[in-house]
Amino acid sequence: MKSHIHRTGILVLATLVLACSFGNAEEDERVARENSPPAYASDSSPDISFAASSRTAANGVVRAVPSETSDKRTFRPFSAVGIAWHTGIGGAGLDVATPLARKFNLRAGFDYFRYTFNFQQEGADVSAAFRMGSGHASVDWFPFGGRFRLSPMVVFANNNRIQGTAVIPPGSMLSMNGEDYFSSSTDPLHGSGTITFRKTSPGFTLGFGNLIPRTRSHISFPIEAGFYYVNQPRLKVDFSGSACDPNYPAGIGCGAIMDDPGFQKDLAAFIARNNHNLSYASFLPVFSFGLGYSF
Repeated sequence: MKSHIHRTGILVLATLVLACSFGNAEEDERVARENSPPAYASDSSPDISFAASSRTAANGVVRAVPSETSDKRTFRPFSAVGIAWHTGIGGAGLDVATPLARKFNLRAGFDYFRYTFNFQQEGADVSAAFRMGSGHASVDWFPFGGRFRLSPMVVFANNNRIQGTAVIPPGSMLSMNGEDYFSSSTDPLHGSGTITFRKTSPGFTLGFGNLIPRTRSHISFPIEAGFYYVNQPRLKVDFSGSACDPNYPAGIGCGAIMDDPGFQKDLAAFIARNNHNLSYASFLPVFSFGLGYSF
């Protein structure tokens, strides 16, 4: 009885092994058909194909023809380098990337921008300047293995700032926190202001384009959008010169605003109010597009 059961078990096991082998052979033939180049008709081609299929089935080995567009490289740090020139909200800049793994890149770069313009506001001659300059580093993750990426980032050495100067012409009025001050004809009012941001900030972007394509291409067209968190921007304002009371003669009714407690109080209230308004600008946008090449 035990011998019969033993023989039956061996027969069942052999049947399962043959079934699995047959299933694997069918799967191998399917993969071979999908990856093999198209056959061209000739008088001897049926015999050659049959012989190749017979040898393949006999040996149980299928060799797939490599795809022309696939890239079988191993992606390790500094096994490749990608460079991209870009432009966007933060200015123009350069990015350099190297792979960390099949779906990860490490990328770093900088942005630079300068722009100055002049205008008049309520009789004051105003000059404003944007000074943009910062570095950034990102880990680019390609979750689907294509061009779409998610990128946590850090902005460092942030020298972004907005600067402005204003000159109040003699006899013109400056309103500060609801109070009016008239600029002296001999020592006109003039001031300067600066908005600055903290040096290091976290951020996040998403985009398309891989600086180190996982295909045989070397060219990419990266584009990204996102934000970084700068916390509370800071406004600093300084004023100097003399203000006059029009109800008194110039020699009596004028005085330096640096020594005027009322003006300094109004200036402090003006700065506090605008710093509160700047709290809504704690997140700065990121948007850029460019052209990249990998080596």
